[in-house]
Amino acid sequence: MKPLANLAYALHGKRLLIFDFDGTVADTSPLHAAAFSQVLAPLGIAVDYPSIAGMKTFDAMHKCLVQAGRSLPHDEVTALAAAKQECVRKMIGQALLPLPGVDDFLRWAKPHYQLAMVTSGSRGTVGLALEKLGYTDWFSPLICADDLTRAKPDPEGFVKALQLTGVPADEALVFEDSEAGLAAASAAGLSYFDVRSSLISDLISDYDAIEHIR
Repeated sequence: MKPLANLAYALHGKRLLIFDFDGTVADTSPLHAAAFSQVLAPLGIAVDYPSIAGMKTFDAMHKCLVQAGRSLPHDEVTALAAAKQECVRKMIGQALLPLPGVDDFLRWAKPHYQLAMVTSGSRGTVGLALEKLGYTDWFSPLICADDLTRAKPDPEGFVKALQLTGVPADEALVFEDSEAGLAAASAAGLSYFDVRSSLISDLISDYDAIEHIR
């Protein structure tokens, strides 16, 4: 599917809005980058966060090690991944805000659409973040890395969301911020909106003005 740049047009005929979390709903990237760096610094490993953004924590940790020319047993990589998750959860608990315009948009959309989430984040981390933002139980289904065998760009998560909701692909719209996420949405036959192109707050300033398209 092609990206849709006009959000009002993109919403036409949709019943289900599917959101990524990191970088789409909240700007967690700096927190994740800091957590990876904090855990890997004692090993003398520098983190190139853009190269691992959107990946499952274990897979991202493994890639960091490979990029540094290091090899560790599976259980040690698992321990590093767990330490990173613990670290980022502490950061999320201290300071986390939704991206500009997202809160207003979600509060407007909630009565009009079914909201779902497909994220590469762990359920523990994402659940904590949603609670911090006041969005507990807003997204159904909430599909996290724990629920999937294949991460984005594989479409498994989006296909599962459609199956669980019973909504056909042409009546759903994905909000994403990563190339892997956009590729996954496209592979699932879903239209998508790239939040990196423009802020939601810049695209819809008067929600009442688009009521006629629903």
